[in-house]
Amino acid sequence: MPKINRNWVEEQFIQAKVKIPVGKAVLAMLDAWEKISIRKQDIDEAHEVFAKLSKGHALVESDPEYIWADAQPGQITVADVMRVKNDAFEEELGTIHNGREGVVVAIRYGDVIFKSTDGREPMLDGVHYSPYKLQKRIGKK
Repeated sequence: MPKINRNWVEEQFIQAKVKIPVGKAVLAMLDAWEKISIRKQDIDEAHEVFAKLSKGHALVESDPEYIWADAQPGQITVADVMRVKNDAFEEELGTIHNGREGVVVAIRYGDVIFKSTDGREPMLDGVHYSPYKLQKRIGKK
């Protein structure tokens, strides 16, 4: 990658009032970025992939042959096939939960109680989710 102009970056931080810990983190990432050999046409995709993975968001939609819709409270029943949204959780929780598929085993006090059926580890059994973190499988494409 081309050399990053640190003076310009630091001026940007000052003008935008970027917090010191954020600025240090960005400078560390820019230092690593300078060392990477990547084609110019791949830069935007690298940014998008990094942004998702650094937050623990899943990249791949599970079961692309089905249509999924955001779950709505009151429209969920036991045995519905559901998946956790790809961006439902951040960081470590995201790597465990985001994109997981399963079935509704119960509904209690507004929580959807979920059992994973996707064969991934760890097995999720009896996990409580807000319906707003889920999508419901509504049919084939």
